[in-house]
Amino acid sequence: MTNDCPIPPRRAVLAGLLLLGACGPTRLAPLAGPAKGRVILLRGLANMFSTGLNTMTAELRQANYDASVHNHVEGRRLVEETVAAVNAGTLPRPLVLIGHSFGADEVLRMGGMLGAATVPVDLVVTFDPTVVGTAPPGPKRVVNFYQERDPLSRRVEPAPGFDGVIENRLVEGESHLSIEKAQRLHVEVLTMIEGIRPAPAPPPVVTPLITAPPPPLARPARLPLPPRPPAGRVRAS
Repeated sequence: MTNDCPIPPRRAVLAGLLLLGACGPTRLAPLAGPAKGRVILLRGLANMFSTGLNTMTAELRQANYDASVHNHVEGRRLVEETVAAVNAGTLPRPLVLIGHSFGADEVLRMGGMLGAATVPVDLVVTFDPTVVGTAPPGPKRVVNFYQERDPLSRRVEPAPGFDGVIENRLVEGESHLSIEKAQRLHVEVLTMIEGIRPAPAPPPVVTPLITAPPPPLARPARLPLPPRPPAGRVRAS
């Protein structure tokens, strides 16, 4: 099976990581062309342990996605910015949310908030969520990577009203602190995103041209009848 979404060169990824660490998400290197989609990534506890998401952000930007990584506490602000971009017509599709640990919890919440704002999320990817175990209505697809080294349940189940697809994928050999750093999972996520096809634009609404019926033909005026000749006289014989 060929890989349609190769990992960018290590040197480019490391350069992206240095930029992420030094400047934060507001000073990312520009993309090479028009963005192929919008990807929001959220780190977990203390905003410092989910370093695998820094790597993934650099990889996604190398693939020309408008990707940025944030603290999980910024979820509500990011939802507001996303809704504003939709209203302005500037949000590139697909829209993808990715999170680890507390960040995984928050991207599930964000998917629900965006769904309530009638902004569907094409894909939500969670790495080992902690306390949020349900997917609310809104996301079209949820892929949850989880591990079983601890007794906590890391699976994601549908909340009432959810009508998308949920996939729980058990990852062997990883812990809560290493799962988002697994390079093989980065390959899977990149391939999933590349496989999302934008929804076709709705066909233009053609309003049929309605013409008023022609006015009825005017009835010609009736011509006056010619005068009747006088009745002839009858002679008596």
